Amino acid sequence: VRTAGMKTRKVRKGNKPTRQVICTDALLWLANHQNLDSVVTSIPEMDELKLGYKDYIDFFRSAAALCLKATKPKGYTIFLQTDRKYKGWLDKSYLIMDEAHKLGHRMIWHKIALRTEPGKTDLYRPTYSHMLCFSQEGKIGVPVPDVVPRGNITYEHAFGMDAVKLVIQFLKSHKIKKVYDVFVGSGTTLAVANAAGMDAVGVDIDPKQCKKAKELQLGLSLIHI
Repeated sequence: VRTAGMKTRKVRKGNKPTRQVICTDALLWLANHQNLDSVVTSIPEMDELKLGYKDYIDFFRSAAALCLKATKPKGYTIFLQTDRKYKGWLDKSYLIMDEAHKLGHRMIWHKIALRTEPGKTDLYRPTYSHMLCFSQEGKIGVPVPDVVPRGNITYEHAFGMDAVKLVIQFLKSHKIKKVYDVFVGSGTTLAVANAAGMDAVGVDIDPKQCKKAKELQLGLSLIHI
């Protein structure tokens, strides 16, 4: 795993929600933080990290476990992941559920985000993504749709805005006030959380992505969430 010196950018304007972006290695950051209100993230793809299959599985499991451990017992850890076809099927939802089971976290819900219209095909990955929510002591709470469109994306590996909006809707209904995305990418989760009136913290090792995550504005109106 690569490491980098920690740099922090924080945005605050009056009483508006805050956004903090930390440029450092996510696994190192997670190892030193506990009792987070919520963690919402997408663990990076194998090709983004330039790792071999076995090393990637080890990284993925470690990242999932650290996210779960860093969340407080009544908080929520939510993963947004797309499986891959690599010499067979790389089932990311199984890997996450296995780590959660080992750590005593319950699955609160498992949703599907459609990456394209039903009936379409893709040679290298499925046309849907997983949204998985875990907690040790958190409540299930209000129902949200089981299948949603992914929505617009801000870059190739980003999760869609419709899917992220559903996640933020769920967290806000449970009075969660701050969202952490530890592989923040271009910052979709932070921007949606801020638009919903929630503080947000992002972590990423890539300075270019950190800059995007700091500046991304979506112009969303989420006042009914």
